[in-house]
Amino acid sequence: MNAVSLSSDLDVANPDVVVIGAGIAGVTAARTLMQKGVSVLVLEARDRIGGRAYTECETFGVPYDHGCAWLHSADKNPLSSLVRDKAEFDVFDFGKREPIYFVHRSRGGNRGGRRATEQEVIEIEKAEDALYDDLWGYDAVKNGDISIYNLRPPRDRWDELAQLRKGPLEAGVDSGCLSVIDYQTQYETGTEWMVPQGLASGIFKALGPVPVKLGTVVEKVDWQGQDIKLQSNQGTMTCRVVLVTVPTGVIADEALTFLPALPQEKMAAFHELPMGLLDKITLQFDIGFKSLVPDANTNEAYLQASKGIRQTDSWHSHLLCPFGEPMSTMFVGGDLARDLTTGNDEAAQDFALSSLASVLGEDVRKFFRKGHKTKWLADPFARGGYAYSNIGKNHLREVARQPVADRLFFAGEALHGKWASMAPGAYETGRQAANEIINSIV
Repeated sequence: MNAVSLSSDLDVANPDVVVIGAGIAGVTAARTLMQKGVSVLVLEARDRIGGRAYTECETFGVPYDHGCAWLHSADKNPLSSLVRDKAEFDVFDFGKREPIYFVHRSRGGNRGGRRATEQEVIEIEKAEDALYDDLWGYDAVKNGDISIYNLRPPRDRWDELAQLRKGPLEAGVDSGCLSVIDYQTQYETGTEWMVPQGLASGIFKALGPVPVKLGTVVEKVDWQGQDIKLQSNQGTMTCRVVLVTVPTGVIADEALTFLPALPQEKMAAFHELPMGLLDKITLQFDIGFKSLVPDANTNEAYLQASKGIRQTDSWHSHLLCPFGEPMSTMFVGGDLARDLTTGNDEAAQDFALSSLASVLGEDVRKFFRKGHKTKWLADPFARGGYAYSNIGKNHLREVARQPVADRLFFAGEALHGKWASMAPGAYETGRQAANEIINSIV
Protein backbone atom coordinates (compact mmCIF):
# COMPACT_ATOMS: atom_id res chain seq x y z
CA MET A 1 0.00 0.00 0.00
CA ASN A 2 1.19 3.52 -0.71
CA ALA A 3 2.21 5.17 2.53
CA VAL A 4 0.35 8.26 3.62
CA SER A 5 2.89 10.58 5.15
CA LEU A 6 2.88 13.64 7.35
CA SER A 7 3.07 16.73 5.11
CA SER A 8 5.58 19.16 6.62
CA ASP A 9 4.20 22.19 4.79
CA LEU A 10 0.92 22.11 6.72
CA ASP A 11 0.20 23.69 10.10
CA VAL A 12 -0.77 20.42 11.74
CA ALA A 13 0.11 21.55 15.27
CA ASN A 14 -3.11 23.57 15.51
CA PRO A 15 -5.38 22.31 12.75
CA ASP A 16 -8.82 23.71 12.09
CA VAL A 17 -10.14 20.18 11.59
CA VAL A 18 -9.15 16.87 13.14
CA VAL A 19 -10.29 13.69 11.41
CA ILE A 20 -10.53 10.59 13.59
CA GLY A 21 -9.68 7.55 11.49
CA ALA A 22 -7.45 7.20 8.41
CA GLY A 23 -9.68 4.87 6.43
CA ILE A 24 -11.20 5.72 3.07
CA ALA A 25 -13.68 8.19 4.59
CA GLY A 26 -11.06 9.98 6.66
CA VAL A 27 -8.43 10.26 3.94
CA THR A 28 -11.00 11.33 1.35
CA ALA A 29 -12.30 14.05 3.66
CA ALA A 30 -8.79 15.24 4.52
CA ARG A 31 -7.84 15.51 0.85
CA THR A 32 -11.03 17.46 0.10
CA LEU A 33 -10.36 19.86 2.97
CA MET A 34 -6.73 20.35 1.98
CA GLN A 35 -7.75 21.25 -1.57
CA LYS A 36 -9.83 24.07 -0.12
CA GLY A 37 -6.98 25.34 2.04
CA VAL A 38 -8.36 24.04 5.34
CA SER A 39 -5.70 22.88 7.81
CA VAL A 40 -6.37 19.29 8.84
CA LEU A 41 -4.75 16.47 10.77
CA VAL A 42 -5.85 12.83 10.68
CA LEU A 43 -5.48 10.78 13.86
CA GLU A 44 -5.24 7.03 13.34
CA ALA A 45 -5.19 4.44 16.13
CA ARG A 46 -3.36 1.77 14.14
CA ASP A 47 0.24 1.83 12.96
CA ARG A 48 -0.96 2.06 9.36
CA ILE A 49 -3.56 3.85 7.31
CA GLY A 50 -6.52 2.25 5.57
CA GLY A 51 -8.76 0.93 8.32
CA ARG A 52 -10.72 -1.93 6.82
CA ALA A 53 -9.21 -1.16 3.40
CA TYR A 54 -5.75 -2.70 3.60
CA THR A 55 -3.46 -4.16 0.95
CA GLU A 56 -0.09 -5.71 1.80
CA CYS A 57 2.39 -7.95 -0.01
CA GLU A 58 4.41 -9.33 2.89
CA THR A 59 2.22 -12.31 3.80
CA PHE A 60 2.07 -14.06 0.42
CA GLY A 61 4.47 -12.10 -1.80
CA VAL A 62 1.55 -10.82 -3.88
CA PRO A 63 -0.98 -8.03 -3.16
CA TYR A 64 -3.46 -9.25 -0.56
CA ASP A 65 -6.54 -7.25 0.42
CA HIS A 66 -7.44 -8.03 4.02
CA GLY A 67 -10.68 -6.08 3.76
CA CYS A 68 -12.58 -4.67 0.78
CA ALA A 69 -11.48 -6.29 -2.50
CA TRP A 70 -14.30 -5.66 -4.98
CA LEU A 71 -15.44 -2.62 -6.91
CA HIS A 72 -19.12 -3.48 -6.57
CA SER A 73 -21.47 -2.08 -9.22
CA ALA A 74 -18.32 -0.89 -10.95
CA ASP A 75 -20.24 0.84 -13.74
CA LYS A 76 -21.66 3.27 -11.16
CA ASN A 77 -18.95 3.06 -8.50
CA PRO A 78 -17.15 6.43 -8.07
CA LEU A 79 -13.97 4.59 -7.05
CA SER A 80 -13.72 2.78 -10.40
CA SER A 81 -12.30 5.76 -12.26
CA LEU A 82 -9.98 6.62 -9.38
CA VAL A 83 -8.46 3.15 -9.30
CA ARG A 84 -8.34 2.52 -13.05
CA ASP A 85 -7.64 5.99 -14.44
CA LYS A 86 -5.97 8.01 -11.68
CA ALA A 87 -4.00 5.24 -9.96
CA GLU A 88 -3.61 3.45 -13.33
CA PHE A 89 -4.25 0.05 -11.77
CA ASP A 90 -5.56 -2.85 -13.84
CA VAL A 91 -9.04 -4.16 -13.16
CA PHE A 92 -10.37 -7.69 -13.56
CA ASP A 93 -13.97 -8.17 -14.71
CA PHE A 94 -15.04 -10.61 -12.04
CA GLY A 95 -18.71 -10.31 -12.98
CA LYS A 96 -18.10 -12.29 -16.16
CA ARG A 97 -16.81 -15.32 -14.27
CA GLU A 98 -19.06 -18.34 -13.83
CA PRO A 99 -19.21 -19.76 -10.29
CA ILE A 100 -18.24 -23.37 -9.72
CA TYR A 101 -20.51 -25.53 -7.56
CA PHE A 102 -19.71 -28.73 -5.69
CA VAL A 103 -22.47 -30.82 -4.12
CA HIS A 104 -22.74 -34.01 -2.05
CA ARG A 105 -22.27 -37.35 -3.70
CA SER A 106 -25.71 -38.92 -3.56
CA ARG A 107 -24.57 -42.52 -3.21
CA GLY A 108 -21.54 -44.69 -2.64
CA GLY A 109 -18.98 -44.80 0.13
CA ASN A 110 -17.21 -41.54 -0.76
CA ARG A 111 -18.46 -38.85 1.61
CA GLY A 112 -16.86 -36.08 -0.45
CA GLY A 113 -18.39 -33.85 -3.08
CA ARG A 114 -18.56 -33.64 -6.85
CA ARG A 115 -19.06 -30.97 -9.46
CA ALA A 116 -22.70 -29.99 -9.81
CA THR A 117 -24.45 -31.29 -12.89
CA GLU A 118 -25.80 -28.93 -15.52
CA GLN A 119 -29.32 -29.45 -14.20
CA GLU A 120 -28.21 -28.74 -10.62
CA VAL A 121 -26.57 -25.51 -11.75
CA ILE A 122 -29.85 -24.53 -13.40
CA GLU A 123 -31.68 -25.19 -10.11
CA ILE A 124 -29.14 -23.13 -8.18
CA GLU A 125 -29.52 -20.22 -10.60
CA LYS A 126 -33.31 -20.49 -10.43
CA ALA A 127 -33.22 -20.19 -6.64
CA GLU A 128 -30.91 -17.17 -6.85
CA ASP A 129 -33.13 -15.50 -9.48
CA ALA A 130 -36.29 -16.21 -7.48
CA LEU A 131 -34.87 -14.55 -4.37
CA TYR A 132 -33.65 -11.62 -6.44
CA ASP A 133 -37.08 -11.19 -8.05
CA ASP A 134 -38.82 -11.35 -4.67
CA LEU A 135 -36.43 -8.79 -3.22
CA TRP A 136 -37.09 -6.27 -5.94
CA GLY A 137 -40.76 -7.14 -6.31
CA TYR A 138 -41.65 -6.65 -2.65
CA ASP A 139 -43.54 -3.41 -1.94
CA ALA A 140 -41.94 -2.42 1.34
CA VAL A 141 -43.70 0.95 1.42
CA LYS A 142 -47.09 -0.73 1.35
CA ASN A 143 -46.30 -3.88 3.35
CA GLY A 144 -43.58 -2.72 5.71
CA ASP A 145 -39.99 -3.82 6.11
CA ILE A 146 -39.22 -7.49 6.74
CA SER A 147 -36.09 -9.63 6.76
CA ILE A 148 -34.69 -11.19 3.62
CA TYR A 149 -35.14 -14.61 5.23
CA ASN A 150 -38.83 -14.07 5.99
CA LEU A 151 -39.43 -12.73 2.50
CA ARG A 152 -38.57 -16.14 1.04
CA PRO A 153 -37.79 -18.84 3.63
CA PRO A 154 -35.61 -21.63 2.15
CA ARG A 155 -37.47 -24.64 0.83
CA ASP A 156 -34.48 -26.68 -0.32
CA ARG A 157 -30.69 -26.64 -0.39
CA TRP A 158 -30.63 -24.31 -3.39
CA ASP A 159 -32.76 -21.72 -1.60
CA GLU A 160 -30.50 -22.14 1.40
CA LEU A 161 -27.46 -21.25 -0.70
CA ALA A 162 -29.22 -18.17 -2.07
CA GLN A 163 -29.98 -17.01 1.48
CA LEU A 164 -26.42 -17.64 2.60
CA ARG A 165 -25.06 -15.63 -0.30
CA LYS A 166 -27.21 -12.65 0.65
CA GLY A 167 -26.58 -13.15 4.36
CA PRO A 168 -23.37 -14.42 6.01
CA LEU A 169 -21.34 -14.71 2.80
CA GLU A 170 -22.00 -11.12 1.68
CA ALA A 171 -23.41 -9.10 4.58
CA GLY A 172 -21.63 -10.95 7.38
CA VAL A 173 -24.85 -11.66 9.25
CA ASP A 174 -27.76 -14.10 8.98
CA SER A 175 -30.34 -13.09 6.37
CA GLY A 176 -32.97 -13.14 9.13
CA CYS A 177 -31.36 -9.91 10.40
CA LEU A 178 -31.19 -8.15 7.03
CA SER A 179 -33.65 -5.45 6.00
CA VAL A 180 -35.33 -5.79 2.62
CA ILE A 181 -35.64 -1.99 2.40
CA ASP A 182 -31.94 -1.61 3.08
CA TYR A 183 -31.19 -4.08 0.30
CA GLN A 184 -33.53 -2.32 -2.12
CA THR A 185 -31.85 1.00 -1.37
CA GLN A 186 -28.35 -0.16 -2.34
CA TYR A 187 -26.71 -0.36 -5.74
CA GLU A 188 -26.49 -3.81 -7.33
CA THR A 189 -25.89 -3.53 -11.08
CA GLY A 190 -24.07 -6.85 -11.48
CA THR A 191 -20.86 -5.25 -12.77
CA GLU A 192 -18.15 -6.50 -10.42
CA TRP A 193 -14.45 -5.69 -10.75
CA MET A 194 -11.42 -6.82 -8.79
CA VAL A 195 -7.98 -5.22 -8.67
CA PRO A 196 -4.96 -7.52 -9.02
CA GLN A 197 -2.60 -4.89 -7.54
CA GLY A 198 -4.91 -4.47 -4.55
CA LEU A 199 -8.08 -2.41 -4.29
CA ALA A 200 -7.01 -0.55 -1.15
CA SER A 201 -3.62 0.25 -2.67
CA GLY A 202 -5.30 1.70 -5.75
CA ILE A 203 -7.71 3.82 -3.75
CA PHE A 204 -5.07 5.40 -1.53
CA LYS A 205 -2.64 5.94 -4.39
CA ALA A 206 -5.38 7.83 -6.23
CA LEU A 207 -6.40 9.86 -3.18
CA GLY A 208 -2.85 10.96 -2.36
CA PRO A 209 -1.06 11.87 0.89
CA VAL A 210 -2.59 13.61 3.89
CA PRO A 211 -1.12 14.67 7.25
CA VAL A 212 -1.65 11.78 9.64
CA LYS A 213 -0.47 10.82 13.10
CA LEU A 214 -0.42 7.05 13.60
CA GLY A 215 -0.72 5.15 16.87
CA THR A 216 -3.08 7.78 18.27
CA VAL A 217 -6.12 6.32 20.02
CA VAL A 218 -8.70 9.05 20.61
CA GLU A 219 -10.68 8.22 23.73
CA LYS A 220 -12.81 11.31 24.36
CA VAL A 221 -14.14 14.23 22.34
CA ASP A 222 -14.85 17.13 24.69
CA TRP A 223 -16.88 19.68 22.75
CA GLN A 224 -18.46 21.65 25.59
CA GLY A 225 -16.05 24.62 25.31
CA GLN A 226 -15.26 27.05 22.50
CA ASP A 227 -12.52 24.72 21.24
CA ILE A 228 -12.93 20.98 20.95
CA LYS A 229 -10.49 18.97 23.07
CA LEU A 230 -9.45 15.52 21.94
CA GLN A 231 -8.07 13.26 24.64
CA SER A 232 -5.90 10.40 23.37
CA ASN A 233 -3.12 8.07 24.42
CA GLN A 234 -0.77 10.70 22.96
CA GLY A 235 -2.11 13.57 25.05
CA THR A 236 -4.69 16.31 24.42
CA MET A 237 -5.07 18.53 21.39
CA THR A 238 -7.59 21.16 20.34
CA CYS A 239 -9.34 22.09 17.11
CA ARG A 240 -12.42 23.87 15.80
CA VAL A 241 -14.17 20.92 14.14
CA VAL A 242 -13.97 17.12 14.41
CA LEU A 243 -14.86 14.57 11.76
CA VAL A 244 -15.49 11.09 13.19
CA THR A 245 -15.03 8.21 10.73
CA VAL A 246 -14.80 5.23 13.10
CA PRO A 247 -17.06 2.16 12.62
CA THR A 248 -20.52 2.25 14.18
CA GLY A 249 -19.58 -0.34 16.81
CA VAL A 250 -16.88 1.91 18.26
CA ILE A 251 -19.44 4.64 18.95
CA ALA A 252 -22.24 2.30 20.04
CA ASP A 253 -19.91 0.54 22.48
CA GLU A 254 -18.73 3.94 23.77
CA ALA A 255 -15.09 3.10 23.12
CA LEU A 256 -15.05 6.69 21.88
CA THR A 257 -16.97 8.95 24.24
CA PHE A 258 -18.33 12.46 23.84
CA LEU A 259 -18.70 15.24 26.40
CA PRO A 260 -21.47 16.27 26.40
CA ALA A 261 -22.94 12.99 25.17
CA LEU A 262 -24.25 12.75 21.63
CA PRO A 263 -27.99 13.42 21.26
CA GLN A 264 -30.06 10.42 22.26
CA GLU A 265 -31.53 9.90 18.78
CA LYS A 266 -28.05 9.87 17.26
CA MET A 267 -26.74 7.25 19.69
CA ALA A 268 -29.87 5.21 19.05
CA ALA A 269 -29.09 5.32 15.33
CA PHE A 270 -25.59 3.91 15.85
CA HIS A 271 -27.05 1.09 17.95
CA GLU A 272 -29.43 0.21 15.11
CA LEU A 273 -26.51 -0.13 12.67
CA PRO A 274 -24.56 -3.04 14.21
CA MET A 275 -21.43 -4.55 12.74
CA GLY A 276 -21.64 -7.70 10.66
CA LEU A 277 -18.59 -9.93 10.39
CA LEU A 278 -16.94 -11.32 7.27
CA ASP A 279 -13.46 -12.79 7.51
CA LYS A 280 -11.08 -14.39 5.03
CA ILE A 281 -9.05 -17.55 5.45
CA THR A 282 -6.50 -17.36 2.66
CA LEU A 283 -4.30 -20.31 1.74
CA GLN A 284 -1.26 -20.39 -0.52
CA PHE A 285 -0.22 -23.58 -2.32
CA ASP A 286 2.46 -24.98 -4.57
CA ILE A 287 1.71 -24.65 -8.27
CA GLY A 288 0.30 -28.20 -8.34
CA PHE A 289 -2.83 -26.91 -6.63
CA LYS A 290 -4.00 -25.42 -9.92
CA SER A 291 -4.18 -28.89 -11.49
CA LEU A 292 -6.92 -29.86 -9.01
CA VAL A 293 -9.32 -27.36 -10.59
CA PRO A 294 -7.70 -26.58 -13.95
CA ASP A 295 -10.60 -24.42 -15.18
CA ALA A 296 -10.49 -22.10 -12.14
CA ASN A 297 -9.04 -18.61 -12.48
CA THR A 298 -10.49 -16.09 -10.05
CA ASN A 299 -13.67 -18.17 -9.76
CA GLU A 300 -16.10 -18.34 -6.90
CA ALA A 301 -16.61 -21.88 -5.70
CA TYR A 302 -19.54 -22.91 -3.53
CA LEU A 303 -19.16 -26.21 -1.72
CA GLN A 304 -22.01 -28.04 -0.10
CA ALA A 305 -20.51 -29.04 3.22
CA SER A 306 -21.05 -32.56 4.52
CA LYS A 307 -20.81 -31.47 8.12
CA GLY A 308 -20.49 -28.03 9.65
CA ILE A 309 -20.17 -26.28 12.97
CA ARG A 310 -23.80 -25.19 12.75
CA GLN A 311 -26.72 -25.45 10.33
CA THR A 312 -25.71 -22.29 8.49
CA ASP A 313 -22.41 -23.92 7.52
CA SER A 314 -24.20 -26.05 4.94
CA TRP A 315 -22.38 -24.24 2.11
CA HIS A 316 -18.85 -22.90 2.02
CA SER A 317 -17.54 -20.13 -0.23
CA HIS A 318 -14.05 -19.99 -1.74
CA LEU A 319 -12.33 -17.76 -4.27
CA LEU A 320 -10.09 -20.10 -6.26
CA CYS A 321 -6.83 -19.12 -7.95
CA PRO A 322 -7.22 -15.32 -7.70
CA PHE A 323 -5.55 -13.73 -10.74
CA GLY A 324 -4.01 -17.09 -11.61
CA GLU A 325 -2.17 -17.53 -8.31
CA PRO A 326 -2.14 -20.99 -6.63
CA MET A 327 -4.18 -19.66 -3.72
CA SER A 328 -7.69 -19.76 -2.34
CA THR A 329 -9.66 -17.48 -0.04
CA MET A 330 -12.47 -18.91 2.04
CA PHE A 331 -15.09 -16.39 3.14
CA VAL A 332 -16.61 -17.01 6.55
CA GLY A 333 -19.34 -14.75 7.83
CA GLY A 334 -21.75 -14.24 10.69
CA ASP A 335 -21.84 -16.83 13.46
CA LEU A 336 -19.31 -19.10 11.77
CA ALA A 337 -16.80 -16.23 11.60
CA ARG A 338 -17.41 -15.48 15.28
CA ASP A 339 -16.83 -19.12 16.22
CA LEU A 340 -13.57 -19.21 14.27
CA THR A 341 -12.39 -15.94 15.81
CA THR A 342 -12.12 -17.65 19.20
CA GLY A 343 -9.79 -20.34 17.87
CA ASN A 344 -6.18 -20.16 16.70
CA ASP A 345 -5.03 -19.51 13.14
CA GLU A 346 -3.94 -23.10 12.58
CA ALA A 347 -7.45 -24.37 13.36
CA ALA A 348 -8.99 -21.86 10.93
CA GLN A 349 -6.54 -22.83 8.20
CA ASP A 350 -7.28 -26.51 8.76
CA PHE A 351 -11.00 -25.75 8.54
CA ALA A 352 -10.48 -24.14 5.12
CA LEU A 353 -8.19 -26.97 3.98
CA SER A 354 -10.72 -29.59 5.08
CA SER A 355 -13.44 -27.78 3.19
CA LEU A 356 -11.38 -27.85 -0.01
CA ALA A 357 -10.27 -31.44 0.58
CA SER A 358 -13.89 -32.56 0.80
CA VAL A 359 -14.32 -31.84 -2.91
CA LEU A 360 -10.78 -31.66 -4.33
CA GLY A 361 -9.36 -34.64 -2.44
CA GLU A 362 -6.70 -34.97 0.22
CA ASP A 363 -3.97 -34.07 -2.28
CA VAL A 364 -4.82 -30.46 -1.55
CA ARG A 365 -3.02 -30.79 1.78
CA LYS A 366 0.32 -31.78 0.28
CA PHE A 367 0.32 -28.63 -1.85
CA PHE A 368 -0.38 -26.31 1.10
CA ARG A 369 2.40 -23.82 1.95
CA LYS A 370 1.04 -21.13 4.29
CA GLY A 371 -2.15 -19.40 5.34
CA HIS A 372 -3.62 -16.32 6.96
CA LYS A 373 -6.90 -15.47 8.65
CA THR A 374 -8.25 -11.96 9.11
CA LYS A 375 -9.60 -11.08 12.56
CA TRP A 376 -11.88 -8.08 12.16
CA LEU A 377 -13.93 -8.89 15.25
CA ALA A 378 -10.81 -8.97 17.41
CA ASP A 379 -9.66 -5.62 16.04
CA PRO A 380 -10.86 -3.05 18.64
CA PHE A 381 -10.80 -0.31 16.01
CA ALA A 382 -13.03 -2.29 13.60
CA ARG A 383 -15.22 -4.55 15.77
CA GLY A 384 -16.45 -6.36 12.67
CA GLY A 385 -16.54 -6.11 8.90
CA TYR A 386 -19.18 -3.55 8.00
CA ALA A 387 -22.51 -2.37 9.36
CA TYR A 388 -25.97 -3.65 8.48
CA SER A 389 -29.30 -2.02 9.26
CA ASN A 390 -31.74 -3.61 11.66
CA ILE A 391 -35.20 -4.30 10.25
CA GLY A 392 -37.13 -1.07 9.76
CA LYS A 393 -34.13 1.12 10.67
CA ASN A 394 -32.61 1.85 7.27
CA HIS A 395 -33.48 5.57 7.57
CA LEU A 396 -31.19 5.85 10.59
CA ARG A 397 -28.11 5.68 8.37
CA GLU A 398 -28.77 9.33 7.54
CA VAL A 399 -29.56 10.20 11.16
CA ALA A 400 -26.16 8.79 12.17
CA ARG A 401 -24.47 10.81 9.43
CA GLN A 402 -25.96 14.22 10.27
CA PRO A 403 -23.60 16.77 11.90
CA VAL A 404 -24.11 17.93 15.47
CA ALA A 405 -24.01 21.69 16.12
CA ASP A 406 -21.80 22.23 13.05
CA ARG A 407 -18.88 21.02 15.17
CA LEU A 408 -19.09 17.24 15.09
CA PHE A 409 -19.30 15.59 11.69
CA PHE A 410 -19.56 11.92 10.78
CA ALA A 411 -18.66 9.73 7.80
CA GLY A 412 -18.17 6.06 6.94
CA GLU A 413 -19.56 3.21 4.87
CA ALA A 414 -22.45 2.64 7.27
CA LEU A 415 -23.77 6.18 6.85
CA HIS A 416 -24.57 6.10 3.13
CA GLY A 417 -27.81 4.59 1.87
CA LYS A 418 -26.98 3.50 -1.68
CA TRP A 419 -23.39 2.45 -0.95
CA ALA A 420 -23.89 1.12 2.58
CA SER A 421 -21.38 -1.58 3.58
CA MET A 422 -19.23 -0.79 0.50
CA ALA A 423 -16.08 1.28 -0.01
CA PRO A 424 -17.85 4.01 -2.02
CA GLY A 425 -20.05 4.66 1.02
CA ALA A 426 -16.95 5.72 2.93
CA TYR A 427 -15.67 7.76 -0.01
CA GLU A 428 -18.94 9.60 -0.67
CA THR A 429 -19.69 10.40 2.97
CA GLY A 430 -16.10 11.55 3.45
CA ARG A 431 -16.49 14.03 0.60
CA GLN A 432 -19.92 15.10 1.81
CA ALA A 433 -18.74 15.73 5.36
CA ALA A 434 -15.71 17.68 4.12
CA ASN A 435 -17.91 19.96 2.02
CA GLU A 436 -20.27 20.49 4.96
CA ILE A 437 -17.29 21.41 7.14
CA ILE A 438 -16.02 23.86 4.54
CA ASN A 439 -19.42 25.55 4.44
CA SER A 440 -19.57 25.73 8.23
CA ILE A 441 -16.14 27.30 8.88
CA VAL A 442 -15.55 29.54 5.87
